[in-house]
Amino acid sequence: MAEVAVRRFHGGDTEIALLEFQGDLKDQIVANLHGGFLSTEIHAVGARAVSPQSMKSLMVSGSAAGATALSAGFSSTLYMATADPSTLMQIGAGFGSAQMGASGIIAQAPFIPVASSLPIVAPMLAVQAISTAIILKEFEKVDQKLDVIKGAVDTAIARFEATHAGQLLAASAIVDEIHQQYELSGTFSNDMLIRLSLAERDVFQLAERFRHLALTSQIPTSMEDPGHVQRANYDAHSAMLSSFLSLRIAHLRLCVDMQENPKSVEASVERLAKKIRDDSQFWEYLLQRSESLRDEIAIREEKLSDMNWAERALPGFAGGRGTATQREIEALKAAYVSTLESENAIMKGFTSLIETAKETLVVLENPKKNLESAPTLVYWQDETGEHSFVTDRLQLS
Repeated sequence: MAEVAVRRFHGGDTEIALLEFQGDLKDQIVANLHGGFLSTEIHAVGARAVSPQSMKSLMVSGSAAGATALSAGFSSTLYMATADPSTLMQIGAGFGSAQMGASGIIAQAPFIPVASSLPIVAPMLAVQAISTAIILKEFEKVDQKLDVIKGAVDTAIARFEATHAGQLLAASAIVDEIHQQYELSGTFSNDMLIRLSLAERDVFQLAERFRHLALTSQIPTSMEDPGHVQRANYDAHSAMLSSFLSLRIAHLRLCVDMQENPKSVEASVERLAKKIRDDSQFWEYLLQRSESLRDEIAIREEKLSDMNWAERALPGFAGGRGTATQREIEALKAAYVSTLESENAIMKGFTSLIETAKETLVVLENPKKNLESAPTLVYWQDETGEHSFVTDRLQLS
């Protein structure tokens, strides 16, 4: 019966198992993974490219910590690492699965533990790779809801002719295309990285511009400039779209770092968490613009009611205070109706998006609490080169 050598690592309150497959068993699994790649262009469903350094850090750490020497070198072994509690329990019971099937590894083969005189401390790169994969899986919920709302905002902006509209919509289309390519392939090509960098530059510049305009928009107090409210709504929509895009770019940047720059992953996770926190507050502000106008109307109506009859009714009395206040109320009411219509056009799904973003933030801040969805890191070398990815669809037990 085939054997699978196992090393166990400890990373704080996380435990990771590194499994080494060799011989016929390794060949069967790799052949199955290559078969999947030939038919779907990905080795496993949901696979995402990971820097080989993450898995190599586990292999080298296990050897350096006093475990048995790495069996037959990298080129003859298939490595899988997981923090999934159910797999760890099966390893502890002394059995596991061995052959690759449509839904994972099937057919029994024992998990043989590799003894060590001291507990092996899991290297930070490996812990971060697993934690980041959990975060990216959770972020998919936010991503799906962004798509629903983003379509309505795209349409609202497209109806308004402005200098920056074309640039923002073009960047939106590029980011969406890169996101779709990554969802299909699970890896970034050089072309995708270059296009992402160019779109990132445009989006961040526009995001700062529209955020500033949305936050500094003046409350209308006259009907002399009827386009003011329309411009304010356009700025709010553009600020919202650019914030969606910059959030998606922050997500893609984390995916890029997981593939290309594993030492930068922790900083990318912190940036993504900060982005979700800041954007959630900003979205709530943008959806409360009509409430601010309603409050201003109430203040002026109260001010008008406190005036005597002459102040309210006579245009020239008391410097025309009553007439001026009435004009302000009319302007505010018109702005309120227009702003409310603008909000209603993009309101669908927004509350759900904000709640999902907050739930994702909890996972971002402590991914180790969600190990029940822990993914599997996979690594091997062959004549075509190194293969390194992470997936939550490849079941070890």
